[in-house]
Amino acid sequence: MKLLVVAFALIITHCFSEDITKISETKVPNEDAVDKAETKWRLDAIQKLWNERRKMGHTPMTKFSPPGFPNVDIFFKNETATETRTLKHRFAWALLLWAITEGKVTSKTSGVYDSTSGNTGSAEAYMCTLVGVPYYAVVADNLEEEKVKQIESFGGKILKVPVSQRNLKAKQYAAENNGFFMNQFGNAEKAEEFHESGDFYFESTNVYHEIIVQLKKDKSQAVKIPDYFVHSAGTGGTISSVGRYIARYGAPTKVILSDSQYSLFYDYVIGHKFTNQSGAGIWTPPGIAGIGYGYDIEPVLYGQTTSLTRNVIHEAMRMPDIASVAAMRILDEKGYNVGPSTSLNFLVSLYKAYQNKAKQSPIKHRLTIVTLACDPGDFYRSTYLKDEWVEKSFKKFGGVKGLECWKRLIQESIDTGSDFVTKGLLMCPGSYKSR
Repeated sequence: MKLLVVAFALIITHCFSEDITKISETKVPNEDAVDKAETKWRLDAIQKLWNERRKMGHTPMTKFSPPGFPNVDIFFKNETATETRTLKHRFAWALLLWAITEGKVTSKTSGVYDSTSGNTGSAEAYMCTLVGVPYYAVVADNLEEEKVKQIESFGGKILKVPVSQRNLKAKQYAAENNGFFMNQFGNAEKAEEFHESGDFYFESTNVYHEIIVQLKKDKSQAVKIPDYFVHSAGTGGTISSVGRYIARYGAPTKVILSDSQYSLFYDYVIGHKFTNQSGAGIWTPPGIAGIGYGYDIEPVLYGQTTSLTRNVIHEAMRMPDIASVAAMRILDEKGYNVGPSTSLNFLVSLYKAYQNKAKQSPIKHRLTIVTLACDPGDFYRSTYLKDEWVEKSFKKFGGVKGLECWKRLIQESIDTGSDFVTKGLLMCPGSYKSR
């Protein structure tokens, strides 16, 4: 019996323990965890990415001072001035830098796959081509042709699927082909840093840090710290990284999430809803391109389907989609070549200016609001800037007639400081009683 116990113990020891590498007189354990060729590739790739970041520099800021709000400045930080003409240029840079740094993407990766509504795909294609890794954009089968061409122009390959299947298919294709699923929605919070860099060679890459530096250097600008930062969410990475930066350093800036009409993000932030149920039945197309949440078949799951950090957002505001399109038309006529998500950001900024005026805010300095110009209107000439498309897509809200109604009220607000939201909901076509 004792022999059986000893034998069993030996078997258990053999099965469940591993010998540790020994140090001997003839050999000191000293092996490369990453081979020299791979180490060189990674260093070269990271150097290329940092060279790209230096080339990008600080995107410019443009001040818009609405006549109806004589004590308000709205700044657009123009992300369309990047190589791929979108906010996603800096985002895709951060994603790929993270993926290479942590060994998720290597010289042996067969391809990077990601689900995208267009702009992230263009920027990821650019960055992957830069370091020599194939890129595959998994897009909705009705994606604007302008965006398809943009992705392809930077070396990306297009894989079209139904919109609700994008994330699922991107993950599946990556697994089947020994590739890497970038998952911009789940991994944005890992890639978008929010730290200061002190006296190191490279300054912080956080977009809000850049804004503060620019305002500080502008001698004509009296207000150096914005009162509000307004931005929408696609992945949630950018606005969350700004919110974390502001919270970490105790800046007095309030972060406002601007959300589209049928998106779930407003309710996710304000009421912590849709964390265990899908909003697929709520989402109504066309929405505002590149932002919002609801077309997906999965709930809003932090770290998986979104990187939006609720606790660093101070306020959330939702605007009617057709109003955002009307604002896009107004900005286009004023010479601002921007897309619908920028126009939504502008509307929320304008309404925040109205709220402060109506409340007779005690702020004595010029109310300073900073938002982002996310992508150019050029990408939407066949959709949001085309009357026929608006007539069909927003028929429920009066089509072009509804668009003109909102345009008139928004322009009146810019000129006189009036409340365009309450008037629009009452006077313009369509029912806004429920989503």
